Amino acid sequence: MARAAKISVVLPVRDAQERIAPRVELVLEALRSLVTEQFEIVVVDDGSTDETARVLAELTDLYAQVRVARHSRPRGMEAAGQTGLERATGDLVFIQEADTMIRVDDLRRLYRMSEDETVVAARAESTPRPVSDALLRRLRAWGTSADEQIDVVPVRTEKSSLQMIRRPHLQRLASRGGENFRLAAETSFSTSLEPVG
Repeated sequence: MARAAKISVVLPVRDAQERIAPRVELVLEALRSLVTEQFEIVVVDDGSTDETARVLAELTDLYAQVRVARHSRPRGMEAAGQTGLERATGDLVFIQEADTMIRVDDLRRLYRMSEDETVVAARAESTPRPVSDALLRRLRAWGTSADEQIDVVPVRTEKSSLQMIRRPHLQRLASRGGENFRLAAETSFSTSLEPVG
């Protein structure tokens, strides 16, 4: 299974002077433990009016893997994600869809999915919601005390979503003959184990 020669992670932000350094450092740590390939983080500042530009300049001085693109005025997170895709140099590009903390489990899940060379793009969306009663019954029948181990109020209350796009496949779809390919989509849901504390 061939892996991408380089990986890019795109983080769109706006007015994130307090949030962006921890997010970048989390992604750097995750990528160092996850991949052997070269990687970069492309932060797209969507017209911030606070000190985000200064913090990003400091991050680029600290970490050679961090690059910055900037919109002169706010254009929206989707436009920032598109700018990041255009500026990214990786063959495999992960794009965060919102200005929220990235969920490393989503990054890991999508990276594992990239082993399947037929995957053009994938999306991981983590939305806190109650565990289904049917799953709880199945887990109890197996002998667990799962119903006592569920967070009644999830620690993470904001939705997190991350896209993975394989650039060579996009180029193939956009090229002459691209109309000879069809895209198929599927959705899956999972319940994951998260350590306490």
